[in-house]
Amino acid sequence: SRSATDASHIYHQSTSLHVLLNELRELASQKAVPHRDFYNIRKIEVMVDTHIHAASCMNQKHLLRFIKKTLKNHADEVVTCSKGGETMTLREVFESMHLTSYDLTVDMLDVHADRNTFHRFDKFNAKYNPIGESRLREVFLKTDNYLNGKYFGRIIKEVSYDLEESKYQNSELRLSIYGKNQDEWDKLALWAIAGDVYSDNVRWLIQIPRL
Repeated sequence: SRSATDASHIYHQSTSLHVLLNELRELASQKAVPHRDFYNIRKIEVMVDTHIHAASCMNQKHLLRFIKKTLKNHADEVVTCSKGGETMTLREVFESMHLTSYDLTVDMLDVHADRNTFHRFDKFNAKYNPIGESRLREVFLKTDNYLNGKYFGRIIKEVSYDLEESKYQNSELRLSIYGKNQDEWDKLALWAIAGDVYSDNVRWLIQIPRL
């Protein structure tokens, strides 16, 4: 409409006038504020994509380092139990896949998203399996497993620590409950408390997928 066009024209004129009159004064004020620059500044309001699953909040290198470190320090820890009651240590899980920590690479993990994953939830969900192995997803990226999500809690804490160190970064992480059992919420709460995953830089969103 004409009124909207006129209002926009007036706004741009007033903005230009403000810049002409106050640009140098604002630059001087910015330089006088300690510990702030273009790359280190609090944003008053930003729009971001907050649909971040907790299981994918770390980058590939971080996940790779964590898996290697855990395999080195906790190889003999029992991490899974089959329906028949047969247990496996972390070392045995990797031996069953004919892998060692030296074999693991970022390319082998293959957990990065690419253009083929968008709008294809089958391919998107497949990326949750490091090396394409659901066993590794179960061990490292689940809250409800044989270890009660201990490894997952540890890597979440590492991600939170990185956010806290950067001071001005925050994240909203999503976890899912599916409504399959009445104790799902209690188990999730116990995982959060036992893993001490609280952080001032993280907000949690619990989603109930239509699945």
